[in-house]
Amino acid sequence: MHTLRKSPLLAALGFLWVLGILGLYYVSHKPFTPELAVQVVSRAWELAAVGLLTALAGGLGWRLAPRLPLPPLAALSLQAALGFGLLALGVLAVGQIPGVLRWALWAALPVGGWLLRRDLRAWLAQAAGVKALWRRSDGWSRWVGGLLGFLFFCALLIALAPPLKYDALMYHLTLPQLYLEQGRVGYVPELVMSGMPQTAEMLYTWAAALAGSSAGPVLSVTAALLAVLGLVGWLEERLDTRAAWAGAAALLAGYTLAVSPAWGYVDWLALWFGAAALIALDGWRRLGEARLLRLVGAFAGLALGTKYPAGVLGLVCLLALGWQILRGRARFWPALRQFGLTAVGLALPWLVKNALTTGNPLYPFFFGGGAMNAVRMSVYQGMSSWGNWQDFWLLPLRATYIGVDGAGGYSVSVGPLLLGLGALAWMGRGSLRADQRTTLGSAAFLSLAGLLVWALGNRLSGYLIQTRFYFALFPAFAALAAFGFAGLSRARLGTVGLQRVAGTVVLLALGLNAVEVGLHTVKTGALRTVLGLHSAEAYLADNLGWYAPVMADVRQLGPQTRTLLLFEPRSFYCRPNCAPDEILDRWKRSLTALGSPQAVLAAWKAEGFTHLLVYRAGVEFMRESGDPHVTPAEWAALEAFLADLPEPVNYDNVYWMYDLRP
Repeated sequence: MHTLRKSPLLAALGFLWVLGILGLYYVSHKPFTPELAVQVVSRAWELAAVGLLTALAGGLGWRLAPRLPLPPLAALSLQAALGFGLLALGVLAVGQIPGVLRWALWAALPVGGWLLRRDLRAWLAQAAGVKALWRRSDGWSRWVGGLLGFLFFCALLIALAPPLKYDALMYHLTLPQLYLEQGRVGYVPELVMSGMPQTAEMLYTWAAALAGSSAGPVLSVTAALLAVLGLVGWLEERLDTRAAWAGAAALLAGYTLAVSPAWGYVDWLALWFGAAALIALDGWRRLGEARLLRLVGAFAGLALGTKYPAGVLGLVCLLALGWQILRGRARFWPALRQFGLTAVGLALPWLVKNALTTGNPLYPFFFGGGAMNAVRMSVYQGMSSWGNWQDFWLLPLRATYIGVDGAGGYSVSVGPLLLGLGALAWMGRGSLRADQRTTLGSAAFLSLAGLLVWALGNRLSGYLIQTRFYFALFPAFAALAAFGFAGLSRARLGTVGLQRVAGTVVLLALGLNAVEVGLHTVKTGALRTVLGLHSAEAYLADNLGWYAPVMADVRQLGPQTRTLLLFEPRSFYCRPNCAPDEILDRWKRSLTALGSPQAVLAAWKAEGFTHLLVYRAGVEFMRESGDPHVTPAEWAALEAFLADLPEPVNYDNVYWMYDLRP
């Protein structure tokens, strides 16, 4: 030791020797392949990019709503939600300038980070609430927290892999891809969904510009995590730590709610805005601060700006506000102004965009305009109410019992705890403090009013029975479940307390869902794909069947070709060389407008289409199920039309590819 201290050169040589041997060894003993290294670096950058965007959103939210009178995790969540909503509107605004979108999104990150650096640090400081929450959690709570962490890990793995889900490939992720291709956010006639409010798609556009298409689903997982953290932080203050974890468990004990953050859909963003609105509404009712009511309006407007059905949040919040006014707890004009101006102001840009580009502010619904003519509207909007009278009077029970992920009707597996515990929210109400009863009343009012709107919506259109349209209400359902758990835990059956029974039920339901989600994640092969041990092409083929290799063939046709997809709405993996059949009406409207198969073929060639890809399995499914939007005569005309074309490339009768060139 003494010699080395007196001989720095000898120490340096020793250090270099170790480094040299280390490098020499790994030249011939590679711990990972170059492909794995590329995958790991790419996925790490996706996580970093989404993290930077989240920090920027949090800093902006802190700047506009600092020092909220809420628990740290609830404030952290609300500020990030507000920031993300405003950043999305910023993307919409910048996207109106042709040719600047991609570089503007890159430049905004460091510039915004520098301008908001103090706010960003203040917002991040609230994240210490996670550590504090964990310290206060007992063994049971930590088991729940661990299972929730596992569910989020599974969602993250799937989000980091190539996108798979139907609506994401149809428009949620395709629109951001298209906006970046064309360098601006504008009207897209071939995708009528471009008329939908697009708060989430704007954020996905920013994430994709920074780190590629998978960054959008990663951002969705981040939104879900912040929503749950905010709910837990708020419920802990309103009840206790165990009840807060139980509320989060009730939310994620449903299969669809646990896996859907990874899909690249918009529903969890709407749920996050619903959680933020609930927390702000409860704070306003208890504390009377006007800025909290303005935040309720802001989140209601942002929810509508995420998807039209999420406007249910604004409606039920408005009803809650009206109830407060009728009871003399709020003054009419000040309350309406504080709520209404922010709600309308943050939702209005989407309506204005539609009005300017299509002539219909609610495009593609209700009125003609843009690419929506009478034929398309009859296809898109005509659906009778789903189910029977039980789906009105027994909706919560029906949604829980017969709602199955991906099936018809409700289409969502919500899990057993939201209804099982939520229906017991009244238990122990007499032992609650006055402020806790106020919180219970807020959650109950939003829940009951929301269920009524849901049931009535289905009477108007069968499309509106889908559970995920109402995700903005689910934080209120989760809050009721937390109150139900707290009440059940305090109850006694003779001399036996039910706290352990309640805890066991929650762990059982959450654990079973964790097993199901874990098996699903393993089955997809997401982990191997994320680590580069399985190619993206193989992953897509394993999970999407013939769709993946067919889309690869469409891409390989070359830039001089253009393929029309018939009865196939998913164009994400074949852009920009293809045009989708987004609402499965291309054949019907072309035949109706032109009158004969020969005229249709001539028109498609005139539009520049060199190939036609027919989703044959989709055609057969629609015919066998008796789809009411295509008549037998139109099916017969399609068969005659295809019979006159050259022999197709047949992909196992799932897809048929026709070459339309001479």
